[in-house]
Amino acid sequence: MKRHARFGNGVRAGLLAAMSVMVLLAGAAAAASVSDGVTRAVDRSPLSAAEKHDLTARAQAAVEAGVPAEDVEIVVERSLERGADGAAIGQFLDTASRVSRQGLPVKPVLDRIEQGLSKQVPFERIHTASVRLADGLAKAKPLVDGLLRSGLPDGPRGTRDAAIESVARAGEQSISDDTLRATGEKVRGQGRTLQQFDQAVRSLALLVGSGMPTEAAARLVQTGIERGFTERDYAGLERSVSDMVRQGRSMDDIVRAAERDMLDRRGAGEGPAGGTRDFGGGRERGGRGR
Repeated sequence: MKRHARFGNGVRAGLLAAMSVMVLLAGAAAAASVSDGVTRAVDRSPLSAAEKHDLTARAQAAVEAGVPAEDVEIVVERSLERGADGAAIGQFLDTASRVSRQGLPVKPVLDRIEQGLSKQVPFERIHTASVRLADGLAKAKPLVDGLLRSGLPDGPRGTRDAAIESVARAGEQSISDDTLRATGEKVRGQGRTLQQFDQAVRSLALLVGSGMPTEAAARLVQTGIERGFTERDYAGLERSVSDMVRQGRSMDDIVRAAERDMLDRRGAGEGPAGGTRDFGGGRERGGRGR
């Protein structure tokens, strides 16, 4: 009797385990499905039956590739609201899918698509810009990973993705890989981390975007690395340069003024009681932009 009871318990345990696996698989399948919002938006759209089927399949493929379902819904709904055809929407989804499958940060690409749709940017321009960023992310990944392999310490969770995005955006400003790699080596040589590299590259791209020559901007950023600049310090430098640009000062004058200001200030931890400088005020930097 005891043996039969043990056998019955084993069968029940096996059944429970099998049911648990089935529930988990069902949950995973549900998690990898397009949202009801996508289905409704596609169903009520003026697309042909063939286009609806193709768009739903591409939306499903994007979710399965790891693109957040809520972003897939936003892209589909906003695109349809603006009168996009299935082919244009499919291009947006395919670009995001490719980025996610490559293990790259997909949010910057989604942001570019979603903001472009909200700002009424023509569909072809949105597609071109998102593909350019996707290609830039793919190019940035080996550069960042190479710096990590060379001994640059990693930072908090998400820092690698942030650095890949920053390098990609710097590339859009025509900042060369050699300049970015040299920036990384400078950060590593100063005993700093990937997080500081990310901050430096973001500042470098913003300075170049303001019209400063790359060589001058790189020189300023490398000085900032040497002096232990924090994100707040870089933000102050960027605001100072931006203010001088608005004042109509020549770029040579702006560069000289920025260099003087940086050299006149103490590095991080060098002030009284280990204090840091306040380069340009207390506001933090803005977001990453488009």
